[in-house]
Amino acid sequence: MEQPEDPKLNMVDLLPDDVLADILRRLAPRPLAACRCVCKPWRAVVDGHRLLRADLLPLSLGGIFINFHEVLTSFFLRRPSARPPAAANSGKFEDFTPSAARSTVVDHCNGLLLLRSRYVVNPATQRWAAFPEPPPPRPGITRSFYHDEYLVFDPTVSPHYEVFLIPSVTPEEFVSKKLRPKVEESEWPPSPCFLSVFSSSTGQWEERSFVREGEAA
Repeated sequence: MEQPEDPKLNMVDLLPDDVLADILRRLAPRPLAACRCVCKPWRAVVDGHRLLRADLLPLSLGGIFINFHEVLTSFFLRRPSARPPAAANSGKFEDFTPSAARSTVVDHCNGLLLLRSRYVVNPATQRWAAFPEPPPPRPGITRSFYHDEYLVFDPTVSPHYEVFLIPSVTPEEFVSKKLRPKVEESEWPPSPCFLSVFSSSTGQWEERSFVREGEAA
């Protein structure tokens, strides 16, 4: 094959669509989705050959969940012209959650919602699951920290999700003068750092250890 005259022309552009599709289908779902965003021809090849699993991708934007300051519950907003999902005929947040879990969305990941009332909700399938209260933190200066819950979910890897309990340093004004010197002298994050993690595959919390990369903050 001769070198194209135009130096700006990429050799990949000369490949037939079926050859390019055969190359792209060897990629894992996540990098394949990134390749779909390279240019319109690549997107046409990925979509035309159905290289990505449609059940793992949102086909349209159904709406947006939003939290307002000093409001205890989240709201679901959608365009009036948009066709509401089956789980949101009225477009209200309650349509996506059990009646006992009408609270704030504290985190989200790849289509799942994590509620402050310890529920994980899937608005697309109208299903939700409660998870147990996390175990108490390790003995130590627990009054100097508060813990936030974060959701981890990747449907291209596993149908199960995990909830991580991440400690955060309590603002200075809420730390007693007796504990403040110990907090300021301690390394953050500690290494090893022990975190409580809930797995939907086991239905239980477990403790995992992580090693810090680099210097302490």
